[in-house]
Amino acid sequence: MNKIFILYFLLVVAVSGCGGGSASTTPETIATTDFILLASSASCANQRNRLWVIDEKQVLWDKAGNCADASFSQVLYGNTPQNILCSSGDSIAGPKTSCNDEQYRSLFLTASNNLDKADLGLGNGHQVQQLTVPLGQGIAIPLVAMNEHGYYGATPPANIVIKDADAWNKFLNAAQVKGSNVLIDFNKQMVLGIFLKTANPCANTQILKASSNGQKLTVEYVAEERIPLSLCDTVPTSPGFLTPSARMNLVMMDRIDLPVEFTNMNAVQIAFQTVDVNLNSGIKTAQNSVIKDNAAWVKLWAAHTNNGVVPPPAIDFSKRMVVAIFLGAGGSCRGVDGVNVWRSGGRINVAHVDHVPGPGTLCTANITTPSHLISLERSEEPVEVMAISMPLFLFLM
Repeated sequence: MNKIFILYFLLVVAVSGCGGGSASTTPETIATTDFILLASSASCANQRNRLWVIDEKQVLWDKAGNCADASFSQVLYGNTPQNILCSSGDSIAGPKTSCNDEQYRSLFLTASNNLDKADLGLGNGHQVQQLTVPLGQGIAIPLVAMNEHGYYGATPPANIVIKDADAWNKFLNAAQVKGSNVLIDFNKQMVLGIFLKTANPCANTQILKASSNGQKLTVEYVAEERIPLSLCDTVPTSPGFLTPSARMNLVMMDRIDLPVEFTNMNAVQIAFQTVDVNLNSGIKTAQNSVIKDNAAWVKLWAAHTNNGVVPPPAIDFSKRMVVAIFLGAGGSCRGVDGVNVWRSGGRINVAHVDHVPGPGTLCTANITTPSHLISLERSEEPVEVMAISMPLFLFLM
């Protein structure tokens, strides 16, 4: 019996010495695959969708999207998605924060309030590593354009992302323009801007699209010189007036605290021809149409012209197609212009600027139905049409 006991004792000691002791002494690994699957399949996460591992012990998930309810949340987990330590997010009753384990509240609040920092504001005493979530198709974010195209300062920046009032006022001073007509809530909004250093008033400088895949905000734009025409040469140069040092385009959008990447789309623009521009289309419902055959074209044109006697323009649908933009019925002071077409993301993108009346804008009581029809080279790629709103009251002075 003594021999058996001695052998058993030696076996236990040997196993313990080789790391085979109690499971409680073995560090628990992070279930990264489960977390990535959780984030990849999440709904309402098109604006932000990011994961961080903290100290190889906890995981922070930050997500936000365009939803009527629960539009954003941050959750601190243990090593598995089932182990929720703290959470904060939108709810019917407003933002709410709770912790199942109070010892993590301070860390959670610090990280949640510093999502734009690589270390989540935790400092050198913590290790922070961001996990890669598979990128989905970027979702376009609504843009509101500001009606100002000249930068009058000496040295224009390359591009800007402004998220606070102090930076905005410094920019206005540098640009030598006033923003008294522009009210921006930087708690909810931010400003994007691009610049083309030229005095040519015909230069085309425009932000076309901002899209988020949850981990990065991509801003697609064009900035190209064009041959000056007499119609464009309207920049005053007499005493008392300044000549802009650069063309600029500014837009407002919902605030998204993600890295921003500006991408020039000059090289992938698609040539198009305007078929018709009309303020009184017979199509009174807001819609976009892509026409690829003559029968559909004849039907659309008849509705567009209220079955008028003017035949539809001839289109060779074996080589071309039509993209038709209809704003629908509404008050006057509206219109469609600033159309740009380009190829990116495996699709054809069509962006247009919609002039819309803002609060206090004086417009006639006439009902208008603005439309813009273009033709371009035929393609079987999907077509995405997006509007950039330009309220008439919103401008820099």
